Amino acid sequence: MNTNDRVTLDFLQAAGLLEAELVWSNDFDAIREPLAKFLKVKSALGAANHPALRQLVEQLLSTENDLSIGD
Repeated sequence: MNTNDRVTLDFLQAAGLLEAELVWSNDFDAIREPLAKFLKVKSALGAANHPALRQLVEQLLSTENDLSIGD
């Protein structure tokens, strides 16, 4: 899988997490659904997304994809 495809999938995964009925802080809850929609739209840009937005997605996924949790 190339970098562009990986970034696109990461954006879509992050959007899915934001849409999920997970426990979020009340402050964050107000923006999570619009942010999910934004990430879905921007996912098509793949690696061409702004570095700050890519970093935000990486942070959202950091614990989701951390296989060391629970060890």
